[in-house]
Amino acid sequence: MFVTGVLEGMKVLGFDLETTGFDPRSERVVEFALVGSDVDGTPMNVQSLVNPGRRIPKNATAVHGIADSDVREVGAFESHFGELSRAISDSVIVGHNVLDFDWRFLEMECLRAGVETPIPRAIVDTLVISRRLMIPGRHRLGDLCEKFGIPLDGAHRAGADASATLLLLWRIMQRYPEKFKGTLDEVLASFSD
Repeated sequence: MFVTGVLEGMKVLGFDLETTGFDPRSERVVEFALVGSDVDGTPMNVQSLVNPGRRIPKNATAVHGIADSDVREVGAFESHFGELSRAISDSVIVGHNVLDFDWRFLEMECLRAGVETPIPRAIVDTLVISRRLMIPGRHRLGDLCEKFGIPLDGAHRAGADASATLLLLWRIMQRYPEKFKGTLDEVLASFSD
């Protein structure tokens, strides 16, 4: 893929979830995607629909387009955990609002399944970065993709959003190279101050 500089030699994966709602304590995952490249640059694409074990509200379906009939024949979260865990372990996870949304959902799904949450090398949140850099305009994924010339076909589907977020990080790194010097830990620390 395009991993260079501070991320070179690391497994880097765009990560996104689609859910039945907004509260990770009561809502469930209906789709996940991890899209990017392995340490050696080999493309990775791990994604699937997930049966949430409950009805998908109409307002959630209106956003992501995933209906009860779409998930009826797919496995519950537990059946996907091994694949998710292998992909996430020791990777750099890149997501938009991943710290406050997607990662919280993943932690709750793991808790419900009685498994340990996989441990990534790092989590990079493009929402946090865009706010810290004070990029003008709104900081929603769609708005930032438009600003940086990234097509977002199929928005609000996990694969499309995960891929777009990874490209967004790349474009931000190109536009603000001085903010991405040093080790990954140093770069992330500079955005959390």
